[in-house]
Amino acid sequence: MLINKNTLTAIPFITLLGLSGFSASSQAISISYDLIANGGNDYRYEYTVTNDGSLGAGIAVGLFDISFDTNLYQETSLSISSPGAITASWDEAILASGPSIPAVYDAFSSSAGISDGASSSSFTVAFTWTGGVQGPGSQTFEIFDPVNFTLLETGTTISAVPAPGALLLLASGLIGFSRFYRQGNGGHNT
Repeated sequence: MLINKNTLTAIPFITLLGLSGFSASSQAISISYDLIANGGNDYRYEYTVTNDGSLGAGIAVGLFDISFDTNLYQETSLSISSPGAITASWDEAILASGPSIPAVYDAFSSSAGISDGASSSSFTVAFTWTGGVQGPGSQTFEIFDPVNFTLLETGTTISAVPAPGALLLLASGLIGFSRFYRQGNGGHNT
């Protein structure tokens, strides 16, 4: 197998794109969260739901669930604290866990939902963390058809604030790439 200079230059760039989370084919409903510490082991998530159109043109997000693993979250502490703008157009509930079934934050639109290409912020759930020193993080979510309750899409919530480790990884990749590029040009910056 022959590897030329252009191939070697492309490898770190492609790897860097993969590590930074960019993907041309990545299309899905996203739910990002801000994690706010309320003191001790008490926190709250403030979620933003974005409808990227992956459900189909003109189809709104009208029902979604976010799972809370009761091994990590104290179920009795789960409480909804969304502001009036959300509660005016969404019916929210905490659904109890069962055997092998997590507790769930359930949001059902009482209006038009989140239209194609739009976002809605400030869906808020307060909780007590019992999962140890690593702290709260991503959760699974499901998007349902609000009429017949068919599962449309699943995913994992993402932090609205990149983890410091991810930023360090990205920065070190850029530094490594720039050094590799300079060496590939014979050490000359043109």
